[in-house]
Order: sequence, then C-alpha cells, then structure tokens
Amino acid sequence: MYWIVAIVVLCLILFMVWASADVGSNVYLRTLCRAATTERVVALTFDDGPDPVMTPLVLDTLRQRGVKATFFLVGSKVAQHPDIVRRIVEEGHTVGNHTHTHSAYFPLRSRVRVEEELDMCHKAIFEATGLKPQLFRPPFGVTNPIIGRAVRSRGYRTIGWSIRSLDTMSSRTRREVWQSVVRRLHTGGIILLHDRCDGAERLLAELIDVTLERGYRFESLDKMLNVDAYEN
Repeated sequence: MYWIVAIVVLCLILFMVWASADVGSNVYLRTLCRAATTERVVALTFDDGPDPVMTPLVLDTLRQRGVKATFFLVGSKVAQHPDIVRRIVEEGHTVGNHTHTHSAYFPLRSRVRVEEELDMCHKAIFEATGLKPQLFRPPFGVTNPIIGRAVRSRGYRTIGWSIRSLDTMSSRTRREVWQSVVRRLHTGGIILLHDRCDGAERLLAELIDVTLERGYRFESLDKMLNVDAYEN
C-alpha cells in the first residue's frame, strides 16, 4: 500500500516540476510558443536586454538584413539605457516585459513581489517609449500558480518559444548554436536568442542568412501570432 502512495506522490511531484519548468506546459499560464500557420515563417526574439554593447550591434545586423524582432526587456536595464530601447522601437521592433530584475528567485516570490516586478518593468518601458507592453516572457520560462495569477491580473499575453538556441552556454560554439536552431526550424516557430551574449550580432547574421536559404522568412512576433503588442 505504501509503495502505491509513494508512486502517486512521486508522479505528482514530477508533474508539478514539469508544469513549472516547461514554458509550453500551459498548466499555470497559457503561453503561446508557436503560430498556427502553414507558411514557412518564423519570428526572432531576444531576451535579457538591453545591453549597452551588444544590443546596438544586434540592431545594426537586423537593419542590414531588413528583419524585425521582439525584445523582451529587463526593466532595470531599460532604466539605465532608455536610448537603446527607443532605438529598438524606432526601428520597427517590438518590446515586451521580462520583469524588472530577472532574478533567479523570481519563481519563489510572493504575488505582491511578482506584480511589483511586472509593474516596474512596465513603467520603465513606458517612460522610455510611451508604449504599454502587453507581451510577457517569464524569466527562465518558469511559471507557477502565483506567477500565473499575477500575470493574468495585469492582462499580459505570455510568450514562450519553440526553438531554444541555448546561446548562453559558453561550451557551445557559434556554429553549433545556429546549426542547432536551423535543424529545428518549423512553420510558425519562435526562436529564442539573447542580445547580451558576446558575438550575438555575428551569430544573428549567420542564422538569418541560413534560415533564408532554407526558404523561411522572418515575421514580427505580434503579426505572426496575430496579437496586440501594446495596450491601446
């Protein structure tokens, strides 16, 4: 009898871990991880910026290639570099909320603290651009009941990804990263990159070129998903 209870408890724990750690589980928070389309179209997204060195270089590459992307921004960095955020918007890219501090402890915080993180990032973006973002990406892709309630209370549309580049892993070469992404390309895919990593602009250039060679085109995230990026 006890072993049956132990198995049930273990299964429950594993389910809860999966539900929290898998950004696409949709258990605690409905998350869009891909577009329902048959077109060979994908969207580029960047997390954890703005970075004072790398983000401008990434923007240069996007402008040169004529590609639009979505940047999920950290509020504290927005407050430090509002000029970069304004450039992101002025060049036709989309910005979203990625919390104010991107703390590793974010999933452990109370609802009040989670809402503060959302609100402070929202305020920083609004003060820099005059825009009220409606797209949110949870740090590390982790959700739980508290985060779910807080995000819903603010009316955010939560965005995940379907193609994770793992570009933050120092053990992977730039070539290994873009090869991994290209192997997993699919219609309506959302690609996760980071604009804080050294060489991000070179990785991006190679990734864009190879993706286009494979017959895909890049679309802005909000257009591909048919969602509003900002509050009217």
